[in-house]
Amino acid sequence: MRLNKGVLSLKETYGQAMAVTAPLGSVVSTSTAAMLYAGHAVVFTTLLALLGSALWIYTLTSYTRRVASAGGYYTYGYSAWRKKSVSFFEAMTEAFAYSFLNAVNVITLYLLISIGLQVSGLSVPIWLEPLVIGIGLAYPTLISLTNVKKLLGYVVTISATAEVILLVGLFAFSLSKPFHPEYFTPNGVSANDIAQAFILSMVSISGAGAATYLGEETKKPLKTVTQGMWLSLILGGVAMFLGTYALIALWNGSLSSLANSPQPLIYEMFSYGEIPMLIALVLAANSLLTSNIGTTLGASRIIFNLSREKAAPHILSKVTKSGEPLLATLLIGSLSVVITVLSIQFLGIPGAFADVSVITGIFWLTGRIIDGFGVPVFYYRIGQLTWATSVIPIVATLLNSWGVAQSIAFPDTFSSYILISTLIAISIWYITVGRKGRPGSLVVDENNQVVTIEEYMQKLKKKVTP
Repeated sequence: MRLNKGVLSLKETYGQAMAVTAPLGSVVSTSTAAMLYAGHAVVFTTLLALLGSALWIYTLTSYTRRVASAGGYYTYGYSAWRKKSVSFFEAMTEAFAYSFLNAVNVITLYLLISIGLQVSGLSVPIWLEPLVIGIGLAYPTLISLTNVKKLLGYVVTISATAEVILLVGLFAFSLSKPFHPEYFTPNGVSANDIAQAFILSMVSISGAGAATYLGEETKKPLKTVTQGMWLSLILGGVAMFLGTYALIALWNGSLSSLANSPQPLIYEMFSYGEIPMLIALVLAANSLLTSNIGTTLGASRIIFNLSREKAAPHILSKVTKSGEPLLATLLIGSLSVVITVLSIQFLGIPGAFADVSVITGIFWLTGRIIDGFGVPVFYYRIGQLTWATSVIPIVATLLNSWGVAQSIAFPDTFSSYILISTLIAISIWYITVGRKGRPGSLVVDENNQVVTIEEYMQKLKKKVTP
């Protein structure tokens, strides 16, 4: 029932944050999906999401500078509201959001590879879809059971940094063509479509917050986790924004053909030769798989921590010899499989890609609303409330609320069924198991020792605000 204590450094927290940010994977996944709604205004929505993410990361670090836990976000919700129903709901929406994102990424992986074959003049075999999706779901699940320090320190960090280099390079190359300031405006796009595109980009850039789940395993967690998130936001978020502009600026066809292209980056890179296309294809595929590693690591720690707090079956707190959540990781992997298979079965590949992307954003941002409004409450509880911890979190949360409200105003049938079914499943889990535990009650101190939130808050109140 213990994760490895204090074994991770800034490199690993940066790696985890960048894994879920996945700047290149986001450009070929969520940015491409956002184009279906916003067209060329996706540059505007990405810029809006980058600014919103900066506000959100500030909001989040208001917690991470004071509280650390393997539970991440939902522990922050409990530290503010002290309502286990609220923290449990947030924990489950996070776990489902990451599982939905896993589905989006493996669907994108298949689109990426199939289109890479098509532009190279090769046929797409019928067995490619189950093979790619099967590997895309199995690989992140299984590798997440290996040593987390080596996984994040080598596999994830190096590949994520390579993505940044590629995207910045694409932007620099796009400057050789005429500059398009009109891409930075929302002209001709409805508020609802802007909101849909905004939440897709916001989920990706704000993925830096996934480092919060490493609180128990990170040295000096109150400092290191915060630094890892900001470093990822600056490098990954800016690279994603620049790459999104380059994607549109380098497109040779019409903007309508760009919006309807399933993988415009592959087509663009192929126009410069097969080698550039292959490099982009390999890095983008790796980015999507790396993103699913980060989401699986985060979601498994949510379930693991719930189990320790008796808000989930006790068996889910079982860990491997190397200290990784075993059954919790397999549960998240299985949930991702179910979501992927059902969405493809009912909607087909293109429909599943668009619908599940939006559902992911709705679940993720809903949890952020709980956290955002909770910051002033939390700081009031510990006697350290300031104007910054009052105003900035509220502004960030109102922005998130706008995105969610606009997105769910006119949901389609499948999205409605998924949202309702998920809420029913969460409610059943809470009634049968969750309400009997104390979700959000376990945190770690500066020495990575697991303590209750009540014990920790008493010590926190005695500290002088830095």
